Amino acid sequence: MKQIAVIGLGNFGFTLATALAEKKCEVLAIDLNKERVQDIKDKVAKSIVGDATDRDLLNELGVKDVDVAVVSLGDRIDFSVIVTLYLKEMGVQRIIAKAVSTEHAKILHLVGASEVIFPERDEALRLASSLFSGDVLDLIKLSEDFSILELAAPDKYAGKTIKELKLRTKLGIEVLAIRKPLEGALKMLPGADTKIAPDDVLVVLGENRKLKDIEL
Repeated sequence: MKQIAVIGLGNFGFTLATALAEKKCEVLAIDLNKERVQDIKDKVAKSIVGDATDRDLLNELGVKDVDVAVVSLGDRIDFSVIVTLYLKEMGVQRIIAKAVSTEHAKILHLVGASEVIFPERDEALRLASSLFSGDVLDLIKLSEDFSILELAAPDKYAGKTIKELKLRTKLGIEVLAIRKPLEGALKMLPGADTKIAPDDVLVVLGENRKLKDIEL
């Protein structure tokens, strides 16, 4: 069973800790807010009211032995940097820290974060993509430049093969899979001669700047 420490129980941390516990992870949740800790105590393996900037407390709780530590301390940049540094010095192998700005992210990386995330920004980008095209069902951002997009096949694609659509040659977009909701089927890595049906859902990979042109 994977052991995960979630430090900071704001909206993101609380939701993450609860979801991880539901996936059978052993979650240690830490926050200064007694009410938040009380609310989550029956959902996770262990919940503690405490100041995570207290290194002795972290040692006492055995945080050094967790598989992953997630630092989600809201806008308290100083707190998140200190806690990330302590975790690194304690030997935690994987430290995921939430950042609120590019500068904050750089500091977190410098003091030992394995990964830095921007939940609010990433969700905003996901929403923007969905609003940009009503056909977009989901977006997975792989990097600053590439994403995987799931979208309902545009009407003009119906009856055409992947080769005829020229998504790869015109836009550099790869069709990774075709999902057929009406049949409950999923076809991975469809061939160039595969025809698109009116109700198909396409899963495609490409550069962000080109994905917006997928209906061209």
